[in-house]
Amino acid sequence: MERLQKALDRAREERNQETSETDEADSSNVEQPSKEEDVITAPSGDENDPERIVYSKTRTVQVSKQQLAENRIIAGIPTHPQADVFRVLRTKTLQRMRKLGFNSLAITSPTKGGGKSVVAANLAIAMALEINQTVLLVDLDLRRPSIEGLFGFKAESGLADYLMDKAQIPDLLVHPGVERLVLLPAGHAQQHSSELLSSPRMKHLVDDIVGRYQSRIIIFDLPPLLHMDDALQFLPQVQASLLLVEDNINTPAEIKQCQLLLEGANLLGTIYNKARNKVEQQPY
Repeated sequence: MERLQKALDRAREERNQETSETDEADSSNVEQPSKEEDVITAPSGDENDPERIVYSKTRTVQVSKQQLAENRIIAGIPTHPQADVFRVLRTKTLQRMRKLGFNSLAITSPTKGGGKSVVAANLAIAMALEINQTVLLVDLDLRRPSIEGLFGFKAESGLADYLMDKAQIPDLLVHPGVERLVLLPAGHAQQHSSELLSSPRMKHLVDDIVGRYQSRIIIFDLPPLLHMDDALQFLPQVQASLLLVEDNINTPAEIKQCQLLLEGANLLGTIYNKARNKVEQQPY
């Protein structure tokens, strides 16, 4: 028995040494972003959600439901009459993503002002409400950042700072008080955003956050597709996409052009937003 234990110990040491050497070889060839290794789980006391996530490093901000509702972020308010809209969108989107084996999703629109970021934030919350996965919402609209404003906090720095090698990812992440949801804000507005989104540093980051946890959904809030090339530069890195169309604003020609541009980005569907119905509704 003693000889067997010694053999097992020796095999374990050799295996650990091989793994360490392989990791060193890999890291010497590719620039790796800083790791987000601050997630631990703890008993929640809720039998329907047995584990809650505790963040030891990620900055946590608490936003009141009233403030979220004022900013039209209502997916986490069960009593809100339109919360179910985002649950339906969540279920349909996740079903298609799981069927294809995807865990990252980009949301874009033909033009600005259609409510794309509001929908992205609500969808991220709706997905985080499921205990099957965690969610990372990334603000990639570097020219017009909006995610931090929608959640009611101020980001002194963000993704743009990481892309310019001025910050590390763990220092930029924000937990908005919604269970299983983390935000990566864009930071200060950048006029050279297209070059940042197409940089090798951006590609390395996407590879890292998409590949690390298969149970994590990453939602990228992209800039509009038309009139600037930011989204086009990033689309090759996207596993799946959704197109948001604004009622009575986006023309059939714009929609068709966007659908063609998204052919290589696995367009899952189109969201028809701000619909003018006979029943008065709050536009999103």
